Amino acid sequence: MEIRKVQKTGNMHYLYLPTSWCKKHKITADTNISINQLQDGTLSIIPKIAEQKEKSITLKISEDNPDIIHKLIIACYINPASSFKIIFENEIKPSSLLDQKRLISLENVEIDNKHISCESDVTISDPASLLRTMSRKIKNLLALIISNYDEEIITRYEDEIDKSKLLIDKCVISAMTFSKQVKMTMIELYYISIISRELERIVDNIILLDKKEKVLIESCAAAINSLNQILEATTDASRKTELDILTAIDFIKKTLQIKTQITGDSNKARNISNSFINIADVITDWAITNQIESRD
Repeated sequence: MEIRKVQKTGNMHYLYLPTSWCKKHKITADTNISINQLQDGTLSIIPKIAEQKEKSITLKISEDNPDIIHKLIIACYINPASSFKIIFENEIKPSSLLDQKRLISLENVEIDNKHISCESDVTISDPASLLRTMSRKIKNLLALIISNYDEEIITRYEDEIDKSKLLIDKCVISAMTFSKQVKMTMIELYYISIISRELERIVDNIILLDKKEKVLIESCAAAINSLNQILEATTDASRKTELDILTAIDFIKKTLQIKTQITGDSNKARNISNSFINIADVITDWAITNQIESRD
């Protein structure tokens, strides 16, 4: 890290940019640059680059396997493309694709026998808000499972949670590939991406649990409630509280409690426990990152 002294003339504060950096990015006296202020007060100085326009994607494939086609659709959707089209050499059955639950959540995706197309201007700039919403929905879903098992509403919650995960993926990839103005650091985007992935896995397994696993589900609800409080406090700019190691340790204890509630040989229960433990790892990493940055 290089330390430079701030200069002052009148009411103006300034500092000199490194000569090597200016040469590398062809910065001259006539160059305009971008300055981005992050939530932690950090200022990023970005060389002004001609804005990259989002491009359209066209794929021509001979595959008719629904699983392969599904993965291609999801990849096209979460990447920052203004539109995409997948053209098939042979006709397919749209019904075979619509059986894939995640496709139901995709906006503006049209499927027919010969091609799939999507034109969307969906842009997301706040993945932290999406993650908080995702966590709240899971909290409500668990409460519903415990108190009043309504399969139709549970399915609706599952679809909305899947959609939140897709939009988080789309936002993170856009920020990394097109340098979108997202008020989060890259490491925070990384942590958010992992947490959302594990939350989706938890939901996929919880809805398949036997209704008799009430104690296990209640332990999951306690952990989700704790996670929800952490996200509300640490990622909401209006309530910004630094995630610390004591908070992380408290969350680890709640996730370890889930493991003690597993009875019998249940792969679903173990998958749920493993996903919670993975989230606890991320929360701990995040807390340590904050502690290191606070000492700079």
